[in-house]
Amino acid sequence: TTSVMMDLFGLDQYQEVQCGECKTVTKRTEPLLGLVLSLPNESDVEVADGDDIHLLDCFKSLQATGRFVGENQFYCDICQAKKDAEWRVTLQRRPQSLLISLRRTLWNKEKGLHKDKRMVKFPVELDASDLLEVGKKKFPDEDFEGCHYKLAAVVSHSGSTPIVGHYICYARNGDQW
Repeated sequence: TTSVMMDLFGLDQYQEVQCGECKTVTKRTEPLLGLVLSLPNESDVEVADGDDIHLLDCFKSLQATGRFVGENQFYCDICQAKKDAEWRVTLQRRPQSLLISLRRTLWNKEKGLHKDKRMVKFPVELDASDLLEVGKKKFPDEDFEGCHYKLAAVVSHSGSTPIVGHYICYARNGDQW
């Protein structure tokens, strides 16, 4: 189905899971209205500037590969049982405007519900060609040569916890913020 919202902000999250036993690949495409990115685990990223993270590190954690093992095994329709499996996620179809939200809410036994306060650096201009699988065989717009976005606005949460605080929007008007 096509809608104005999907035309403006829509992209596809493409997922592949391969059964470790029969090697069958299960594919699924999920349409999204923007991206929700998690900040990478502190052990998964080398940080050069103190605790700052780059937006591209958040993309990398989304597109990482992984394994379903133990209690988290994947149910294989061919084997008719839960099996170890490998998964892979890619992003496809370029939106006209790319919406990105950062998931900062964390929970653990020591701190309970808390906010990940690490700084995320992001470029004013983003070439997302490699991130959105532009030019790969699964990309629907073969004539599209790039995927460039210019930052238009940022919404920031100011508060000590995920449930307390205020949202502040910074928007561009021409060259002024």
